[in-house]
Amino acid sequence: MLAEERRIKLAEWTQVDGRLDANDAASKLAVAVETVRRDLDVLQRRGVVRRVHGGAIAVDRFTHEYTIPERLGQNLDLKHSVAAAAASFIPDEGCIFVDGGTTAGQMAEFLRDRPKLVVVTNSITLVSKLADSSTQTHMLGGRIRPASLSAVGAKTVADLNDLNADIAFLGANGVSFEGGVTAYDTDEAMVKRTMMANSLERILLVDSGKFGASYPARFATFDSFDRVVTNFDAEQRYVDGFANAGVEVALA
Repeated sequence: MLAEERRIKLAEWTQVDGRLDANDAASKLAVAVETVRRDLDVLQRRGVVRRVHGGAIAVDRFTHEYTIPERLGQNLDLKHSVAAAAASFIPDEGCIFVDGGTTAGQMAEFLRDRPKLVVVTNSITLVSKLADSSTQTHMLGGRIRPASLSAVGAKTVADLNDLNADIAFLGANGVSFEGGVTAYDTDEAMVKRTMMANSLERILLVDSGKFGASYPARFATFDSFDRVVTNFDAEQRYVDGFANAGVEVALA
């Protein structure tokens, strides 16, 4: 395979998956990992990818907000395993906040038919999955963002300020050392911050594909959480970053 053909493949894989692991790509292409790294350096200079530790991330992950259908098509198995692991932290009774992220939305099956539990969320998708169960479900008011199908804005924050929760389960668009824990939209970030402020415990749910990505609205730092739930294949430096910040890390 010619060098340019190899680079086209690398660009395509990064675009489809959002993230590329250099070791995996080298194995698929039957070349040395250093060859892949040099190719990624070339693609970064062309503005096609952004190099991160261990591989690369598609550039549009830093500028483009994926729709709900697009996000559901990305790393769905990883998101579901994170949600399943996070389910062990759901209390039998009391109140919890669950935000509008697609990873948090994967918790729906674990939240159904819990009559002593109150679920407060800004996610239309989650509400639709819980409304016909015995779980007490409260939908926050506010402006609906089409990209996330979540309520945001002053009304949403005002509703939250009248509530307190035992635990807030929160997702993120990206997690990086440079940008912190980020969302695409500032209004959505404000909702996340308010959920965190009004909760006794804060749990971040983030699949391993989110590490290294950074979006415009920073809503938390690594030490803002009590726990983070992610996948076993998460980059060790991020796992260590949370652990060094005093955060309990649960691997799914």
